[in-house]
Amino acid sequence: MMEITKKPSPRIFYLSILGFAVLSFTIAFLLTDDEKFAWITGYLLGLLAVVVHLLSSLFTKNSSSKQFTNIYYVSLFLRFLIVLLLYSLILLLINFDEFSFTVSFIISYLFHSVNEVILLNRKFSN
Repeated sequence: MMEITKKPSPRIFYLSILGFAVLSFTIAFLLTDDEKFAWITGYLLGLLAVVVHLLSSLFTKNSSSKQFTNIYYVSLFLRFLIVLLLYSLILLLINFDEFSFTVSFIISYLFHSVNEVILLNRKFSN
């Protein structure tokens, strides 16, 4: 028996991103001012990391398999360095609640990364 799988529409992804943003900002506004700033900064850094990867992935769409692998790993390493640098600079230069920042960054990064993998898989499989 053959199972038919239906790909979710991009509209669902955009709604999930919007829903997560609304939820994150709602949580932020329930926190104190110091925690609020840290939470929003962490959310935006997680989103930025995924957007940078998404943009770099668009350049590799029409590459051959060998080129794709090389470009992908180089861009992955560069993205890691950029995020690590930004994360470190934010922690060193801004005096705020590091715990809220870190938790928000991790949650945001994981959520947006999962959405990104699903979206890229959908784009590259067409």
